[in-house]
Amino acid sequence: MNQLKWTQAGCAAAVLFAMMGMSALPGETAQPNDHPGTDKGRFIDAHVHYQDCKAGDLEKVADWMQANNVQRVINHPLRQSRAKDDKERAQQNENYKAFQGRIARFCIIFPDEVNSVDEAVVILEREKKAGAIGFGEHYGEVSKPQPGDKGLYFDDPKNMVLFAACAKVGLPVMFHMDRGRNLDEKGLPRLENVLKTYPNLILIAHSDWWKNLGDGTCDRLLQKYPNLYADLSCTVGRSAIGRDKIFAREFFIRNADKLLFGTDSGWWSLGQDKKPAPEFALIDELKLPKDVEDKICRGNAERLFWSKKLEKSATK
Repeated sequence: MNQLKWTQAGCAAAVLFAMMGMSALPGETAQPNDHPGTDKGRFIDAHVHYQDCKAGDLEKVADWMQANNVQRVINHPLRQSRAKDDKERAQQNENYKAFQGRIARFCIIFPDEVNSVDEAVVILEREKKAGAIGFGEHYGEVSKPQPGDKGLYFDDPKNMVLFAACAKVGLPVMFHMDRGRNLDEKGLPRLENVLKTYPNLILIAHSDWWKNLGDGTCDRLLQKYPNLYADLSCTVGRSAIGRDKIFAREFFIRNADKLLFGTDSGWWSLGQDKKPAPEFALIDELKLPKDVEDKICRGNAERLFWSKKLEKSATK
């Protein structure tokens, strides 16, 4: 299944699970997301996929942000949306200049597009100079997969080239993981190998990583490795986060410093008939302590991506 269809299916499942019986916290009633749009935005959405290479593309994103009370977003290119030539890259750069401080972007390289760490570093340094603040969404697959192709294991040498390059350039990595891409085993030993090998590389977990909640792997890795974070997007339909509010609330409080709000929204989310991603409602339903909500919804992303201190240390 291609990336767009996979995301649409995942988010549709998320909505279904959100409607089908989250266990309620004692004495609590879910409240609507009714924070006014005049407060500069309640959320930083660390994971969206919007087209950005044509004039006017980001104006549509800004409208979506205002409608959903989002102050900042980080846009992740997919195969079908990344810049394909110098003309598109030039327009992309102009688009982001108009929204500097509000709409940021990651960049991607596919594992088969480079042959060495040095080659990847040249590309990533160019992207960082042009405004990229991270790498991803990293799928661990070739640039033009054929039907039946499987993605790479998470610590495949081709992936390790990209991880080493990101560590050198100082770009955090948002990674996708499922049964066909960035493969791993029970307990995620291959992910753990990368975390150990590149302790200064920030890795942000997404997708089927959340399916490892039940055996304690997610808790263990988040608490053991300072360089591992996780983004909340599409958790509602893929894990206990969507089925058990009590568990979800305790997990969020326990790992408050390591979680980033994200929705995995994209160009398919635009239009007045589109419902907001379920992660917006999830935050309201959990009724987190204010300091925890502030960290997850804004503070952790601000610290990771907009802290001048972090930026200086990453470029040394």
